[in-house]
Amino acid sequence: MKDQYKRNIDYLRISLTDRCNLHCRYCQPEVACHVPHEQILRYEELLRICRAAVRLGISKFKITGGEPLVRKGCAAFIRELRRLEGVAQVTLTTNGTLLPQLLPELAASGLDSMNISLDTTDVQQYRELTGGDIKTVFAGLAAAREAGIPFKLNCVPLAGLGFDGVRQLLKLAEEYQAPLRFIELMPLACNGSLQGISGSALRQLWEQHGLQVTRDEQVYGNGPASYYRLSGCSVPIGFIEPIHNRFCAACNRVRLTSVGFLKTCLYSAEGLDLAVLLRSGADDARLEQAMQQTIWQKPWGHKFDVTPAQFNMSQIGG
Repeated sequence: MKDQYKRNIDYLRISLTDRCNLHCRYCQPEVACHVPHEQILRYEELLRICRAAVRLGISKFKITGGEPLVRKGCAAFIRELRRLEGVAQVTLTTNGTLLPQLLPELAASGLDSMNISLDTTDVQQYRELTGGDIKTVFAGLAAAREAGIPFKLNCVPLAGLGFDGVRQLLKLAEEYQAPLRFIELMPLACNGSLQGISGSALRQLWEQHGLQVTRDEQVYGNGPASYYRLSGCSVPIGFIEPIHNRFCAACNRVRLTSVGFLKTCLYSAEGLDLAVLLRSGADDARLEQAMQQTIWQKPWGHKFDVTPAQFNMSQIGG
């Protein structure tokens, strides 16, 4: 369907949970409490929303969290979603730590691809940034390759990563023949003490070290990444830059939080509480109409460049 600015909205990100087994400093550095279980949408409620979304023209779905794999039944939900008529693609964003145990179920679910978050290959840096053990991620990457599910690597580059740190990420991406994407740090109330590295700064860093950077016009997915080719590197390098290369004019997505709030923009508080509709007896026609009206009113763009957003990323599904 189209929004008021005639953008084609065909992509829904679904947060299954606000919980995560890591505490990445830029996402949820300190979490004192989580959403009570009874407030989280049940899988049958999520599928009902997805059916309405498909009728509105949404055909691509991204499963997120928190960490979606910490929620029991995630793979079974993906299987049911992938089977819905009109669903063209279901993908998953994960930190990778739980993949070794769950890859067989995910492979059987019909999952199309994954994004695996990894911001450094250094053991100590990873522990300081996330609180976790990087060996679990490496095991997850190996399991994903064994299962044959395509994946991309996502990195939020922070000050201190340095050329050597980036080079190690590039080596890992080449080893797995996985596109590597650098996602610009988004200003949140919880991460104001951190300093991100822009895409242009990274490209300049490579050129300073004698590497040639050229634009790659090929499309590698549904997102807003701009891709480049780096001399000596066989995989495409993507940059998602919401601040320095704002892509709001081409945004094709809306988001559903784990408690059922339909967000029309990552930054904005505007949207619709679908949980109230679902649990107050609204029929499918009313649900679809409400979603359509809300998506139509999607704002033109974010305001990250004005003031930081007042939420943790894990609360809204990234």
